[in-house]
Amino acid sequence: MRRYVLVSILGLAVSCGGIPQRTWAAPLAQAASVPLPESVQAVINGLDTAASQKNLEAVLAFYDPEFKTTDGLTLEILRKQLPTFWQPYRDIRYRTTVNRWQQQGNDWVLEISTTIEGTGGTSDRPQMMRGSLQATQVIRNGKITRQDITQEKTTITIGTTPPTVQFSLPQTVRTGEEFNLDAVVQEPIGNAILLGAASDQPINTQTYANPSPVKLELLSAGGIFKVGRAPQEPGNRWVSVALIRDTGMVLITQRLRVEKP
Repeated sequence: MRRYVLVSILGLAVSCGGIPQRTWAAPLAQAASVPLPESVQAVINGLDTAASQKNLEAVLAFYDPEFKTTDGLTLEILRKQLPTFWQPYRDIRYRTTVNRWQQQGNDWVLEISTTIEGTGGTSDRPQMMRGSLQATQVIRNGKITRQDITQEKTTITIGTTPPTVQFSLPQTVRTGEEFNLDAVVQEPIGNAILLGAASDQPINTQTYANPSPVKLELLSAGGIFKVGRAPQEPGNRWVSVALIRDTGMVLITQRLRVEKP
């Protein structure tokens, strides 16, 4: 399965655990009551616009030259992977909302929510994408220096009538803890053939560039039901499912944060 689900990359910047937990000191500026400074808002708006126009150089210009995350994501990886992600979609749109913000020295620390919607494919085989992420983002001198993604999910559908799936996975688990993954097809299966696969892999430089392949299996039930166990080391993982029937397919990926007790 291709990494269709790089919300991290398509979300304009990424890091996993790159920022220590912040304690928001009073007074806390809420976006609804106190306007974000225009120079900082211009970075957010400009990045959304550049990405929606699939303007790679304009997107990269919003990053600090030394931008690098604990995942190993760099500007060079962004440069290589963003065009690949954008290619299937005629139209793509990014929308970012600043939920709250605070100035800390020369840094502007923002809590943001971003949604990404893409439309592509053909009339007889449409492809739709919707991604969302929540993150803490740091901007200094008009450049993004780092970002910590706290939640991330992407859903891609292909075909005229892809399966409708109820997807259930925790956002966060503790090291060594068991967790359930359920992806239930809502339509009756009847005599139709349903293929599916699930994967779980760490988020790092290698999986950005070369995601692990998965093997589709014939499903005897109307979905995928798995029990997993978190690794003993904290980190971030992509948990993905693919479900395919004759009328279409759906690909879902969610970030799973593994934290110490």
